[in-house]
Amino acid sequence: MTRLLRAELLKLVTTRLLLWLGLLVVGFEVLVIALHVGNDSLESLAQPSSQRDAVSIAAVSALVALILGIVASAGEYTHATISHTLLVAPVRTRVAAAKLGAAALAGALLALASAVFAWAFAALLLAARSVPVHLFAGATLRLVLGMTLAAAITGALGVGFGLLLRRQTAAIVVVLLWLLVGEPLIAIAGAERYAPGHVIASVVETGHQGADLLSFGRGLVVSLVYVVVVATLGALALNRSDVS
Repeated sequence: MTRLLRAELLKLVTTRLLLWLGLLVVGFEVLVIALHVGNDSLESLAQPSSQRDAVSIAAVSALVALILGIVASAGEYTHATISHTLLVAPVRTRVAAAKLGAAALAGALLALASAVFAWAFAALLLAARSVPVHLFAGATLRLVLGMTLAAAITGALGVGFGLLLRRQTAAIVVVLLWLLVGEPLIAIAGAERYAPGHVIASVVETGHQGADLLSFGRGLVVSLVYVVVVATLGALALNRSDVS
């Protein structure tokens, strides 16, 4: 099992998509943090809550981890490498478990790296404007923890969803459509708090929830239920698939 996990991690870290997605995250963070620190007033920037908001852009790593998870599973079907993977490791449940673990770990590491970069860049810009840095405040550290947990969860969700659809592009399009169209429609009915995107957001916020989000504890539990359900369905789909 350890070898399978290492092999799946190696696949993830050597894919070009990870590099491009990482650069996209960095570029997005630079743009948003620069606008936030450059345009906000000195009085506002001196508040720990404002500095937390600047770092919170790193939460986009949860979406990137979701895409990475989809690529880790559905990409095997897209590039016709799934048969080779199953030839090397014929026990399909172990393959699914290794992919889930690797995507969760990669997502967590990606979120942590994104948060560290956002923290360092925000601290640099704040110091340039002679603003006291409060990025070690409890709220900011809890935010980093929430982003790390959320990215680990979305990475595993992506793997399960990718195993279900088996089409990389289709799976990514469905996810984006759900986030951009599906969840706003659910919000009309007032049930958005239990929608996957909002549940993940409640994990990210770690105590700074708005009225449309669950508490951190409930959000974490519901998101883990989503992972178990989607991962189980994905593993069953892999077991029943004909890849010959």
